[in-house]
Amino acid sequence: MNCYDFELNISAYIEGELKQSVLREFSTHKETCSNCAEKLGDIACMIRQLPELTQKTTSSQFIHNLHGKIREIDNRRPPIWQRMLQLKPLGFNPVPAVGFALAMVMIIGASYLLLNQDGLPDVDFEKLSTQLRQQASPQFKPSVIAPEPTLPTMADSDSSVKPQNKKHLDNRIKLVGGK
Repeated sequence: MNCYDFELNISAYIEGELKQSVLREFSTHKETCSNCAEKLGDIACMIRQLPELTQKTTSSQFIHNLHGKIREIDNRRPPIWQRMLQLKPLGFNPVPAVGFALAMVMIIGASYLLLNQDGLPDVDFEKLSTQLRQQASPQFKPSVIAPEPTLPTMADSDSSVKPQNKKHLDNRIKLVGGK
């Protein structure tokens, strides 16, 4: 008899329900294994002390609350990383899978930026650096955007004065800067 079988048969031994052949093996193992003999002695001591324990009373809702908490713990799902690690014996390793997914997101994002009709936005670094230098200098001169002379434009006008002719409203405004 091994230690596992000994532990399985302890309660049957204490209650006197072991068959003769199993009882001989049980007794032999008890004499040869000090750990199992100690376990048997501890359990026998607890059983002798049980009648001496004082009985405690609980509220009427104690058992109901206890069962509810046990159900809650049993139904609680482990975190996602633990569930993913449980799939490892089935051939699923989460670390390379997450790395592969991140790589795919980066490739799709980069291809979108490169293949988009507009492409990456054009940034005129020379113009930006000139504007930054002008802002840093004490003689800051704001940049003036002038319309092209070939396109009709609408000048700023007082909104309180109504235009005399409707032709004035048909002129288009050209936005300067950008595409």
